[in-house]
Amino acid sequence: MKIISEANKMVLKILGQQKLSESKYRLIKYCVQQRADNGFLLFNVLTRELLLLSDEEFEKLTEIDYLKDRWFLVPESFDDKKCADTVRWVQESTQKKSEHITSYTILTTTDCNARCFYCFEKGQPRIHMSEETALKTAEYIKKHCGGEKVGLTWFGGEPLYNLPIIDLISDKLKNDGVEFTSFMISNGYLFNDKVVKKASENWNLRNVQITLDGTEEVYNKSKAYIYREGSPYQVVLGNVERLLESKIAVNLRLNMDLYNAENLMKLADELAKRFGGRRGVSVYVRHIFASDIPMAEMHTEEEWEKRHQAMCQLEDRLSEVKLLQRSRIKKRSKLNSCMADSGNNVVIVPTGNIGLCEHYINSEFVGNINREGFDISAVDRWKERAPEIPECADCFFYPECIRLKKCTVSHSCYSQRIKMFRRKTEQSMLYEYELWCDNANFEATTEDEDIC
Repeated sequence: MKIISEANKMVLKILGQQKLSESKYRLIKYCVQQRADNGFLLFNVLTRELLLLSDEEFEKLTEIDYLKDRWFLVPESFDDKKCADTVRWVQESTQKKSEHITSYTILTTTDCNARCFYCFEKGQPRIHMSEETALKTAEYIKKHCGGEKVGLTWFGGEPLYNLPIIDLISDKLKNDGVEFTSFMISNGYLFNDKVVKKASENWNLRNVQITLDGTEEVYNKSKAYIYREGSPYQVVLGNVERLLESKIAVNLRLNMDLYNAENLMKLADELAKRFGGRRGVSVYVRHIFASDIPMAEMHTEEEWEKRHQAMCQLEDRLSEVKLLQRSRIKKRSKLNSCMADSGNNVVIVPTGNIGLCEHYINSEFVGNINREGFDISAVDRWKERAPEIPECADCFFYPECIRLKKCTVSHSCYSQRIKMFRRKTEQSMLYEYELWCDNANFEATTEDEDIC
């Protein structure tokens, strides 16, 4: 047996030493198994520990004392959910509260040069942030970051559609001695040479997320840009090249629906030819929906299964060509759902109003850059958890799952959502294992060289 990734020490401290009994033992409900080259990977979602067991060990795993000591195995009568609830309660009770705001999502504009049919901002007023509001935004950041390094996310609309505001905020923060880096969510169309140079030198831009909906014909039709110079698809891919050459990483998000699932497989091959092996580029896939219906009610089980299989096929192809974005196992337990309940992130919209979720740009505000303090009741409403459902008792993902009542994405639970979480967990396990193998091989090679 090998330890691939260590357990969270605080969780082990909370759990303490398991008292062994004569009763039969079983795997805790929060274990995920995954076949690997040299045996089986076993991941404990509660403790965050990842192990590699040989085939022989896996066959008799209920007899291994280490698995009992480390809470992989528990007595048959053990209350898994009560245990997980206790661990979370202790962690949340002892969690150090953020004293400063160090993460800011800034909407430079709600206007955009594209007209995507699925845009969640469709029908919203198109407002540009003014220079006065931009200067006040920079002043607000300086005043509330506590001298700590700040992370900015440029958002819209299309943030580059109001480029002077990005310049203004970045320049003022630099002049005021505020250390920052930035990330941008963009359609990528406006990244010409001049803009990329500014992004690298003035905005401290480290990463850009750019969405692709398909190959050239599908993409150009889906984005429906209000003006064009040649093919928008080719313009955007050329701009991705510019960003990479300037050492700005690019995350390509592929939006998948049933209408374009097959076309995205062709896109994966095109991206492989153009960007395969390139440092700084990665691809991930997300479902999109042209509807306001809750995700759980949007499709039949058969339709969801088609979506799931199509996504698995696409991710497998992206993995083959070394483009799939991969995530490691997080060492720390998850204690908040997202930016909205993080306690150190705010969203500043073009009017100067402050919110907590980037998907609410005309309502649900908690404050304004022109006044101190937040509406605490509004902040607390974003922290309110959705009621538990019977499925929680047996769900492998329960220790990680935090569903917010106000969030239209996370508040509901359905079978395909659980499938998605399991697949992502298995992918992280395999990635962690690959990194461990690479390190082991490197150390073995180094030792051989030293001997020689």
